[in-house]
Amino acid sequence: MPQEDGSSNESSTALLVTGPRCTSVTSDGAYMVRPSECVNVCIGPKHKEESSFGAEDAQELQERSTSRSLLDYDFDISQGYKYEYDDAVDDDEDGSNLLGESTHSPQPMDPHKLFTTKSDEKFPYMYLLGRIFHPLYEHQLRRDFEASLYWFTYRWDFPEIKPYGITSDAGWGCMLRSAQMLLAHTLRVHFKSKNWKPPTCLAKCREDPFVTRLLTWFADFPSRDESIYSLHNMVAAGLAKYEKLPGEWYGPGTACYVLRDLVSLHQQRQPSLFRVHVASEGTVYRHSVRTLMTKESKQRAEEQKKKQESNNKSTPLHPLDPSIPPPSSDNEDDTLNWDTALLLLIPLRLGLDKFNEDYREVLARSFWLPQSVGVLGGRPRGARWFFGAYADGTRVLGLDPHTVQTAPQRTRSNGLMTKNGKSKDSVVDLSDEYMQSVHTTYAEVFPISRMDPSIALGFYCRDKQDFTDLESCLKKLKVKSSSPDLFTFADHAPDYSMSTAVSSMVLGDMEDDMPGNEASADSDDEEYVLL
Repeated sequence: MPQEDGSSNESSTALLVTGPRCTSVTSDGAYMVRPSECVNVCIGPKHKEESSFGAEDAQELQERSTSRSLLDYDFDISQGYKYEYDDAVDDDEDGSNLLGESTHSPQPMDPHKLFTTKSDEKFPYMYLLGRIFHPLYEHQLRRDFEASLYWFTYRWDFPEIKPYGITSDAGWGCMLRSAQMLLAHTLRVHFKSKNWKPPTCLAKCREDPFVTRLLTWFADFPSRDESIYSLHNMVAAGLAKYEKLPGEWYGPGTACYVLRDLVSLHQQRQPSLFRVHVASEGTVYRHSVRTLMTKESKQRAEEQKKKQESNNKSTPLHPLDPSIPPPSSDNEDDTLNWDTALLLLIPLRLGLDKFNEDYREVLARSFWLPQSVGVLGGRPRGARWFFGAYADGTRVLGLDPHTVQTAPQRTRSNGLMTKNGKSKDSVVDLSDEYMQSVHTTYAEVFPISRMDPSIALGFYCRDKQDFTDLESCLKKLKVKSSSPDLFTFADHAPDYSMSTAVSSMVLGDMEDDMPGNEASADSDDEEYVLL
């Protein structure tokens, strides 16, 4: 593309901003333009216009179209056309530089403040799954990150969910699809890293073992070994343990338990998989997490202890003999290493009939935590997977599953074998259509105040130290000391059985002290017959 001096730069990327249709000139000669008043704003390659995206009505579709604008605020451009060049073009297909440093040099970022331009215009920073993006300088970097996220939507023409005759989840499966998105990102971070993204070339995607496994795990087929996270298996788990019939709406809490059950089933075949803990009371109990995450380590420690005791067969002379090993305690469990990573799911309700705006900023800042893997929630009667928010707590960013797409198909296995030595009749067909259908460039943005109050937070902790850091970082989310906590930590869960026993004893004493009980105790036993 020609530069201002007439030379060309083949490896540069040009950003073209066309002239506005409606403008106003400020005192310094600069044009004030709103994106809606521009003839065309093109940044990088031109994308096709967005489809209906599962919009429930024209008003929602208009809101989504407005949210896709470059900025919802005024910005300055010089008079006429303007070309800007970026020499640092990312040609890395494997995505290793996707979340690298910006090629620009913005002012130092304060993640809890707005970015102010020279014309006193303010733009909020954006928190996306533990990362901070500059609203202007890292706009394209953020869009690339959003396009790399896995997007699961309604499907039709999948194998029948027997005996109900259901071949599509349109209209009822949005929460399960949102849960699939959260779980897919967690698997991505667990088996790859936060900096990894799938290749943009479909041929390279088919050569990536993780991509092929992931798309096979979430394909909609009734399979216990292959498609472990299919809609069929999620519905089966919901029906077996939580009395949810196929076609019924799921809430965030039930979806969390379904994920826990399927991950536990998958871990029997994938020992390196993480474990899932659901904190159902809005409080994370350290003892419950420690018990879950150190089962194997504790078992190995007990076996080693028994082995040492068997080697030492000498009888102690006295109970205070130092050769007697001390009894185990909970403090010893604190020193044990975790067996694997943890996916922590926390169902919450932030309000009664509508979202309590006291949680607005603290919820937005939860996406700033490095352990964040998103939030299950949505609008009333429409679930979403939220992966980011504006730093000022005004808006959230999410992926909408309300788009109906064709279900993947199966193809002949061509002699592939299972682990048991049996031949596979068919495998999931990773067609171009299926692989392209799990990504979208159009994230939804809408006011955080319009969220449904029922949500579920998700955090991925790779080890025990990561879990400890999550607790310490939680204190930094509060803007004011009077701000409410999203959730809390405690050592042990309360023993409600003891409370019930104490209450019954107190009530029994009160009944004994009531007037008239002495007379009834001294009187003879009499039988009364109701005539």
